Amino acid sequence: MRREKFYPVMRMMDPENLFNSFANEITPFFDDSFSGFTANPAKIDLYRKDGKIFAEAELPGINPNDVELHVYSDRLTLSAEKKSESKEDSKDKSYFRSERSWGKIERVISFPVEADPESAKASFKNGVLTIEVNEKSQDKAHKKVSITSEA
Repeated sequence: MRREKFYPVMRMMDPENLFNSFANEITPFFDDSFSGFTANPAKIDLYRKDGKIFAEAELPGINPNDVELHVYSDRLTLSAEKKSESKEDSKDKSYFRSERSWGKIERVISFPVEADPESAKASFKNGVLTIEVNEKSQDKAHKKVSITSEA
């Protein structure tokens, strides 16, 4: 029989298990994004392909005209508002369950490399906002410097 079965306290005291538990608990506090007061922030995929940075944000039920997007060399900011149904539409309804959320969504996503904000493009399809930004090219030019010695 394995030792962990008989000694659950020993397993909890294992440094690797202890570290993983601690890391899982504090990770949300160090995320580079924020979500304001909304319960469901936009879920975003960030990836790199062919010298470009891509961000894909799920924004179901949001009108693209209600989205504000800013691209900087080191980050992008996204804010949107999902508007609720009007009171007139819902006053005759007797809800059994309501899980949909309404309100403002705000995110700040840091880029892993420097980007060129002038190249930014965005498109919206099937509730997904796709942002494409070129990576800023790093100059690889160099100058050979000759060293003179003083006697």
